[in-house]
Amino acid sequence: MKNSNVSKGLSSLKTVQSIRTSADSENQNHNFLKLYMLEKERSRLLNEQGRLLLRLEPIHNRLKEIDEFYAASLGKRNSTSSEENQDINQDDKKKEWKTVTIDY
Repeated sequence: MKNSNVSKGLSSLKTVQSIRTSADSENQNHNFLKLYMLEKERSRLLNEQGRLLLRLEPIHNRLKEIDEFYAASLGKRNSTSSEENQDINQDDKKKEWKTVTIDY
C-alpha cells in the first residue's frame, strides 16, 4: 500500500539555487551551440566571399578595358599639336556674345 503521506513538499519546489545550478550545467551546452553556429556562419561567409570575388573579376577586367580606352582616346587627342589646342582655347575665351537686332 502506498504511503498516504507522500505528497509534494519542500524538496520538490524549484528554488533560485536549484534553477541556477541547472542553468550553469546548460551553459556549457550553450557555448557549444554558439561555437557551432559561429562556425556555420563563418563557412557561409567564406563561401559568399568566394562567390563575390568571382563576380568582381569580370567587373575589374571591364573597368580596366574602359580605362585603357579612355587613355588611348585621350592620348590620340593629346597627340594633336598642342599649339592648335591652345589657339582653340584662346579663341573660345575671346568669343563674346554679339547682339543682333531683329526687325519684324
